[in-house]
Amino acid sequence: MFSVRTTMGSIFIIATDTLICYLLFGIILPSLAYSPPWLSLASPYGHGTFIILTLVVIVSMSFTRLYSFIEYIYPIDLLKRILPSFAFSFGTIATMGFFIKSVILLSWRLLLPLIAIYICLAIFRFFVFFVIRENRERILILGISEQAREIIRESHRKKFRGYEIIGIVTSFSDELDTKVNAIPILGLIDDVQKVARNYAVDSIVITLRERRKKLPLDELLRCKVEDNVRVQEGLAFYEKVKRKIIIDDYLKKSWFIFEEGFFHTSIHGVIKRTQGIIVSSVLLVLMAPVLLVIAILIRRESPGPVFFTQERVGRNGRPFFLRKFRSMYVDAEKMTGPVFAQENDPRVTRIGRIIRKTRLDEFPQFINIFKGDMDLVGPRPERPVFVKKLEEDIPHYKLRHAVRPGLTGWAQVNYPYGDSFDDSKEKLTYDLYYVKHFSWYLDLLIILLTIKEVIFSKGR
Repeated sequence: MFSVRTTMGSIFIIATDTLICYLLFGIILPSLAYSPPWLSLASPYGHGTFIILTLVVIVSMSFTRLYSFIEYIYPIDLLKRILPSFAFSFGTIATMGFFIKSVILLSWRLLLPLIAIYICLAIFRFFVFFVIRENRERILILGISEQAREIIRESHRKKFRGYEIIGIVTSFSDELDTKVNAIPILGLIDDVQKVARNYAVDSIVITLRERRKKLPLDELLRCKVEDNVRVQEGLAFYEKVKRKIIIDDYLKKSWFIFEEGFFHTSIHGVIKRTQGIIVSSVLLVLMAPVLLVIAILIRRESPGPVFFTQERVGRNGRPFFLRKFRSMYVDAEKMTGPVFAQENDPRVTRIGRIIRKTRLDEFPQFINIFKGDMDLVGPRPERPVFVKKLEEDIPHYKLRHAVRPGLTGWAQVNYPYGDSFDDSKEKLTYDLYYVKHFSWYLDLLIILLTIKEVIFSKGR
């Protein structure tokens, strides 16, 4: 599951934003000149209209990452996110007004409720950010390791993420009164309770690699029982703040066995499969004219088949044939052999570059989704030749095949396109996070972020 703090915080913000939008649309729009009688809170048609307009604003705000509960945004950064959201909302609602021939939604009068809404939402954001900043969790790190340094680097990168690292306790007395990436060493491990009390610590994060005879169990137990201080594993804390699972040689199989998550109920599978069938069949029918035009353009530009079919590795390692619109010249790999696609790849055709940029080349994969080879959301499927090598070189790589591969995934919305071994290793950290936290909430978030990327044309 997602951390309660993140999930409940996001739900609280979305619910409050929804209420603000709905009420202001319902109060301001009916009071404007030329407003039709049915556009009011007393009319069911009015309710439906206000709900649709509210959804437009909420979705546009999600595109600009205004629902990151634990992330503090400076005023100038908030403005940079709100303005594009405002423009998107205005443009979308005005377009709706054009099609339904609504004078209110097409005129400058629409600006009045939108300006009022976004001012109220900005004020609410500042209130939330103030509460977060004033109630940050005070963290004491136990032990100096690369994991500790990575956590500290993350805290510097996002200073107001809902926690504050106040210091470190170490095993070695010669490290006292020094700093690690500007974080002070406050004492020895054996004095952890004293340090925690002196600095009003809320949580102790354990990042020691070697713990035998080094971990002060009695001190930590007293911290937890007597002082109500939370004791957390470094891996769990890292996962919470980074939303990915760290991959290294120290991550043992036992961690995957005893850690919560990585458990998928049959009802989840049935719901996800049903969603895949419904969404894929509807989109394939609705988009048929567009797909036909793309197919004609592909054939006109270069000889060869319209579809590119390639073997990929699916759930539990079972192979399947993935379909895409062909975006490269025929026999593009004759000279290079199997290689990852690259940015500005010379093998890509002109129409191929366009459909890659807009992600339309991926659309035939809805056929794979309909057949059950893939889901809407999941780790992206790789080729067997790459999978074999990656499973040999990257610990726990095989675990990403515990779920069906997807058209989009957590790695795709969090990490830019990459074609190297290091990129594959980094993407695995996000794939394993998805496998562990598999849920409808995470799927919905990934779909919304993917729509945002498609709209802003971030394809390769």
